[in-house]
Amino acid sequence: HQILEFGTEEQKRRWLPRIAKGEILGAITITEPYVGSDVFSIETRAKLVGNEYIVNGKKRFISNAGIASIYLTYARTSDKPEDVAAYRHLTALVIEKGTPGFTIEKINELCGWDGVYNGYLNFEDVRVPVENRLGNEGDGWQVAVTGLNFERTLGAASALGGMVDCLRYAVFHARRRVQFGQPTSDYQANQLKIADMMMKLKTARLLVYYTAYLIDSGQSPIIESTATKVLVSEIYKAISDDAIQVMGGDGWTRFYPVEAVFRSSKILEIGAGTNEVLRLLVYRLGLRLMADYLKPPRRVVHEKLGIPVPPPPGKPKIPREQVNEDSFLELLAENYRVNPGLYMAREDIKEEMDITDEQLDMIVTSLEEKGLVNVYRDRRGNIRLVRPTYDGLRKAKPSEYYRWYPDWVDKNELF
Repeated sequence: HQILEFGTEEQKRRWLPRIAKGEILGAITITEPYVGSDVFSIETRAKLVGNEYIVNGKKRFISNAGIASIYLTYARTSDKPEDVAAYRHLTALVIEKGTPGFTIEKINELCGWDGVYNGYLNFEDVRVPVENRLGNEGDGWQVAVTGLNFERTLGAASALGGMVDCLRYAVFHARRRVQFGQPTSDYQANQLKIADMMMKLKTARLLVYYTAYLIDSGQSPIIESTATKVLVSEIYKAISDDAIQVMGGDGWTRFYPVEAVFRSSKILEIGAGTNEVLRLLVYRLGLRLMADYLKPPRRVVHEKLGIPVPPPPGKPKIPREQVNEDSFLELLAENYRVNPGLYMAREDIKEEMDITDEQLDMIVTSLEEKGLVNVYRDRRGNIRLVRPTYDGLRKAKPSEYYRWYPDWVDKNELF
């Protein structure tokens, strides 16, 4: 996929037809002994000398190690702070089997993936021609990210067949295994498990096909591919677990393939980025890429009902000439009524009043010194969130302003 997206026409002609015909296999080499999900910190180095890169380092957990003919290798080509900060410190190189200095260090024995060659690679002064570079020097991060979108989607797709087998064998076994005078498929506990397997399989297939559609349409669906990998990998493991449970002891034997699916399912929660790291990635990227969904809701108190409602269309901001400490406290007091327990963010305040950043900082600092507000500052000391103290609430409005009871409450019973 990376060759298709970033390769030159000569590189595409050189490698893609042979890959498509099954004449050669490829391998992606990202993970290192001391670098896993933290791709940013790759230590394998490539130094440009003339028209060749000299590569030194190690890679591990590389599938197709030894049997692949070409290895897409990511190496560090710069330590300049400006390159690192701009994600321009990595470069993608295609290293061919048989290149002097390029050897297989070890083949792993894995919990699952029986018979798969997965191992360690060693690079000692490996000379790679510039013609084998994908993209420009420093494009490695972009090449890797684009490739990971594809790899995560492909990995999720590879799980679908195993899910089908688990479901097929669970139903087959339950319909033919008789216990307590009836097939085990007649027991509701097994029916519920099988129903869950069916729903999870359908859901996983929808996720995979939708993400594949986005890739086919030329998009770079980093959130969708990441979410698909995470959710489908967990569905995969859950389905294989349920299949074994439905089949009982038979499911745990090698007479049936579900135990192999169970063992192999775990790798999808680890490969192409652990699910824990990918959830953090979705969170951080989602805040930016899904910003249209995350616009803060505006709420005001309904005059008659006394409950939070959306503001009327065109609700004006507090004009700049009316912005002062008193109006600021009153705004915080209103927020206390509609969002009790929450601070107001800077952007919330600026949405409600016409105030400059300098004026906001000055007012908040003054109110803080008077003990009328509490402030949350970021690591740089910038004011991010503000709320009133109890003294601030009392100063802003009388206690009756905050009082509200549902209609069904007998006020005579209150004090």
